[in-house]
Amino acid sequence: RTRAACCSGTRVEARLVDAREPSCGVSRRGSVRFYLSFPPPARAARGPVVAPAREARGRVARLGEAAGSDRSAGRRGVGDMGAVCGTPNAASADAEVNVADAARPALSPIPKSDAGDKTVVALGKFDAMHRGHRELARAASKMGAPHLVSFGGMAEVLGWAPKLNVVAETDRARVRATWAEACGGKVPGEVVVPFADVRRMPPEAFVAFLKDTLHVSGIVAGSDYRFGFKAAGTAEALAQIGEAMGLDVTIVDLVPSGEDDAKSETLETKAYTAQVSSTRVRACLAAGDVEQAARLLGRPHRLVLDASQAYASGDGASGGETATYPTRAALNQYPAVGTYEGVLPVPEETPDAKPVRVTVRVTETEVAVTAPSAADLAAFAGGVDLTARAR
Repeated sequence: RTRAACCSGTRVEARLVDAREPSCGVSRRGSVRFYLSFPPPARAARGPVVAPAREARGRVARLGEAAGSDRSAGRRGVGDMGAVCGTPNAASADAEVNVADAARPALSPIPKSDAGDKTVVALGKFDAMHRGHRELARAASKMGAPHLVSFGGMAEVLGWAPKLNVVAETDRARVRATWAEACGGKVPGEVVVPFADVRRMPPEAFVAFLKDTLHVSGIVAGSDYRFGFKAAGTAEALAQIGEAMGLDVTIVDLVPSGEDDAKSETLETKAYTAQVSSTRVRACLAAGDVEQAARLLGRPHRLVLDASQAYASGDGASGGETATYPTRAALNQYPAVGTYEGVLPVPEETPDAKPVRVTVRVTETEVAVTAPSAADLAAFAGGVDLTARAR
């Protein structure tokens, strides 16, 4: 007998079936195949799925990334909507949704801009929100009102191990606001589409969904973007399909990293992408190279902590006042074990205040922030910009 449980409490059925029966996933042991069926939990009537922030996102996402390739290493096969999937048979068992007979997801259109500009979406993963992603937003802003569109719940649907975001959910609006200068004064919106609702769409159906359901007039994607069922669609196909449907499509070249990899030994070989990518940003943080991460992001990496979880405070080892947090208090990816120089962000209500320099010490279990005084620490709202690794 096989028993399975889901951490979310969803009932899981395990049963022996005919090998021809479609399923969500398959594993083999000897000559017997076991199929797992995951009944969807009961949901209330769906509200608007166009999310101004990332609340709908349940982290997500290994799409072929626009303006920066982000293929997960060590995985095999290509799954739905361009995702890299570790279970090749799982993807092939799903049925493709055809344009004619598919029930369209009950999603809401993207609201029109106050200026009346046409709605233009930039497609990608937007995990790190790096310089390549900013170029997508810039291109979209030249065509109309820019919106970032990505897919939520991909990790849950495909069974990937969860990982911390590069950018904390609570910090994404701030980052988008900093892109206004590059976007002609326009702050890009952000839309999260449930991956489960579009995962089986072929390329033509997905583009039709953007046009007819989200009311998109223009599309921007990176030159390595893949989309549609089993990643069947390329950037070139996107341009062709979009043109046939009367949409303006712009394909953006990848942004070079600009790093001299011959002089760098901090990253694993697989992370040396020639272009700016979330993979490379994550590898820099994992290696403690916050300086390179900042160059790729176009800003210092901001580590966000849940300030309510501080469990110790007192005098720092080298003076000042220290607050200590468990690593589980981190709301986004923290760097490798080590000591870092950082700056506390200036509060919006006191824009003339001087930035406060702090020291951040990361261990396997704790993150300790040392500020010059207790007053500085009392004003700490949980975010700290990491500027350099202490020498």
